[in-house]
Amino acid sequence: MLLALGQAEAAFTLKASCEVSRDGVYLSDLVESRTGEPIPAIMIDTSPSWGTVRKYSSQNLIKLINEKAQGVEVAGDEGGEEISISRSSRVLGLGEVLESLRVELVKSPVFSQGELELESIRPWKTLLVPDGPVELRMVTRISYPTFQTSLRFELLDGGVPFGVFSAPVKMSIWKDAWVAKDQITRGDVLSKVQLEKQRVNAIKVRQDLWDGNPSDGRYWFRENISPGRLVYSRAVVMKPVVRRGSLAKAVVTTGPVRVSTKVKVLEDGAPGEAVRVQNVRTRKELIGEVLDENTIKITDF
Repeated sequence: MLLALGQAEAAFTLKASCEVSRDGVYLSDLVESRTGEPIPAIMIDTSPSWGTVRKYSSQNLIKLINEKAQGVEVAGDEGGEEISISRSSRVLGLGEVLESLRVELVKSPVFSQGELELESIRPWKTLLVPDGPVELRMVTRISYPTFQTSLRFELLDGGVPFGVFSAPVKMSIWKDAWVAKDQITRGDVLSKVQLEKQRVNAIKVRQDLWDGNPSDGRYWFRENISPGRLVYSRAVVMKPVVRRGSLAKAVVTTGPVRVSTKVKVLEDGAPGEAVRVQNVRTRKELIGEVLDENTIKITDF
């Protein structure tokens, strides 16, 4: 079956089958040049959807070419040869799947802290997908980090879903954490101890890690920590500036009126914390917010 372009003597042979991209079916997909002449890049039809095969009779395809590619004269026989058109494919590798899943997961605040790493726990089966970019959409919803899970995801071709798949994975969230370099004793001031950074998998850590400034002298440790152990948020607190049994000035503001009185502090407290105090004159117990080492703002009276 021959095609001649205009009055030129270039001859083309219609292929029995071809694979095309998502962009469309082009004349160059359908024919081969007998003489080596370039084939015009003319779109003849839209591409079939992924996984389907579109079939034309030779006469119908020649008619379509004549409609879309004006100036192309088609000469063919009267046979009923059938031409098949399908989408070109490629192998979707495990590395691409894991990276696409990782990109989707880190969009969630659950995985925004630290460096997420995924590792397959099962051999990946060969999966053919449309050639070119493939979109991945998460089906599994994860509300908290988990060490091991199966992630279900949907693959799409140009926005059109063509299958739901799963990948059993191990998860790691790597981040730098503070570790005690030497023995830390309860009551040690933060700026006086030796800490060092260590890379840890936060998913295996069941408590919140402390991530503050180790040179901040306003904080101290309220528990002992052995050398080489992680520093958790619970272990570091702001150093009390008022002590149980000490005296302080309590202030009460009512509109434009500001009243102060002397109180006895009934428990240790750091700035911003609420503590119990006792009015020295009336012996009435009150609740106040620690402002500094000398002043407590009364919030309950």
